[in-house]
Amino acid sequence: MKIKRPILYLIAVAIMGLLITSASSLPIQQTSSQEDEIVAEFIRVYRQPMAKTTNVNNPMNPLFESVPITGGDFDEFHPSVAGSPAGGFYAMMEMTEDDSIWYPNLYGSADGVVWDPILSATYANAQYTDMDQNAYGTYGTFGAPPDLNGQIVVMQGEIEDGWVWDFGANNINDFRSNHIACYTFEGPEGDPGNWNWGALTMVGYQGYASPFVSGCPFVFYQSDAEGSGIIGWLSGTVSDCEHVSSVIDPVKNVLYSVYDRFNGTGYELLVRKDNMAIWQWNAGGGYWAHPYMTSMRVNDPLGLTYPSVAANNNSVIIACQKGSDVVAYYSTNGFSSKTEVAIETGANYPEVVFAANGIAVITYIKDNIIYSKTSENGGATWSTAAQVSDSQANLNDRGQNIDEFQGSVYGVWEDTRGANIDIYYDAVYEFAQNPPSKPTLDGPTKLKKDTEYTYTFLSVDPDGDDVLYNVEWGDGASTGWISETTASHTWTTKAKFIIRCQAKDTYGALSEYTELQVSTPKSRTIAFRLFDYFPNAFPLLRLVLGY
Repeated sequence: MKIKRPILYLIAVAIMGLLITSASSLPIQQTSSQEDEIVAEFIRVYRQPMAKTTNVNNPMNPLFESVPITGGDFDEFHPSVAGSPAGGFYAMMEMTEDDSIWYPNLYGSADGVVWDPILSATYANAQYTDMDQNAYGTYGTFGAPPDLNGQIVVMQGEIEDGWVWDFGANNINDFRSNHIACYTFEGPEGDPGNWNWGALTMVGYQGYASPFVSGCPFVFYQSDAEGSGIIGWLSGTVSDCEHVSSVIDPVKNVLYSVYDRFNGTGYELLVRKDNMAIWQWNAGGGYWAHPYMTSMRVNDPLGLTYPSVAANNNSVIIACQKGSDVVAYYSTNGFSSKTEVAIETGANYPEVVFAANGIAVITYIKDNIIYSKTSENGGATWSTAAQVSDSQANLNDRGQNIDEFQGSVYGVWEDTRGANIDIYYDAVYEFAQNPPSKPTLDGPTKLKKDTEYTYTFLSVDPDGDDVLYNVEWGDGASTGWISETTASHTWTTKAKFIIRCQAKDTYGALSEYTELQVSTPKSRTIAFRLFDYFPNAFPLLRLVLGY
């Protein structure tokens, strides 16, 4: 994949007037009995363009086993990384050119080795980048800038652009610690949902509806193709949240949002669940929303901070700091119950994801070294630690980030080996992907123009993964990736064509191509017309002419 540079340089975008179709704030669903005082509320605004410029020209080359993404004379902070469904990777971080004002920057790489700058989002001193991907694209976000602190920004790497939703006029602002969780799911009423990137979670100030809340736990997502943005929050004993992590279970389509909050005596975890598999019409507000499910708390006398959450098919792992150690809470029933397990003593800032085949991967920083461990049983037991970085990882909140992509796990972190803090990249856990077999491809080879023909194809994946197929018809048309094992096509010109079929498994491993040559006769000579009139005559001549 070659990631192109922006062609148009948008130096600044004037902030459009806030378009609010409905400012009503209506309870959608109350929590379960475990937290009866907590209620979820939602309002809607429409999106606007994102402000951006081109980035500085700062490509980097490989160094040792880890790869630097950034360099230069100043520090970079709070990196994030995600794979692209088109191939390659994107990374974000906060960068500066004057050691005074930092901007979120987007980099891209075709192979994870050489990284090129793509754009800089011109939101001064916006902090805490985060990235994720679905089948349609790679998306990133960051906290609201101090001078525009009611704005929520989502950018997409593949289009090198993004969108803004502004809740400042509603007195909802001070967004920070933003985290993005992507999934692939349809929109309301049969909409294919290629705009439905997922959900953001963050903390901020809620001054729209009483009781007003500082450190309020928010959830935000787009609800239609026109760009309506729905923000939801919890009311009750939920104030003073500081950090957040979120994930959407790719099987159950449930959003898990985990916030740490100061409860007056210490830090606890607040866990929220939303059903992202259902679109619910809010008649009072006139918008679609996902139903809020429940919330719960996790407490410990030593205090629980800096959460990270992973989920897969109702298996949930929440990693966090417990005092000066890293622990994890694992569950096999959607966090209806949980069990604590120790990960590492004297460690900080954990990150956890699920990789291929249900393997859980956790990273953390200890003695300025990033380590990883894996679990094959949903978090109940963990492997011995493997070293990811040299002893130069910067000890900083969100100073490291990991992402699962095509079954493997990749990481970025703040690194101090140079004169400044730079961002480095490396593979953390590599999944051995076995590609599907070369597909069979059967169907007619002698064709008539403007007639539809059907072809069958089949491939087997050695790992038992689901298989998708792409058929190229040789005339510029293709099926795209489909799960069906038959497809039909009509050729409208007379020529020879090469049909090509390729298979792909769940993790993106590609099979070899299978080819089949077909043709539509260019002309009908008198001899060929005789063949049509007398279908059983002239067998030897038919053989010689290939008719």
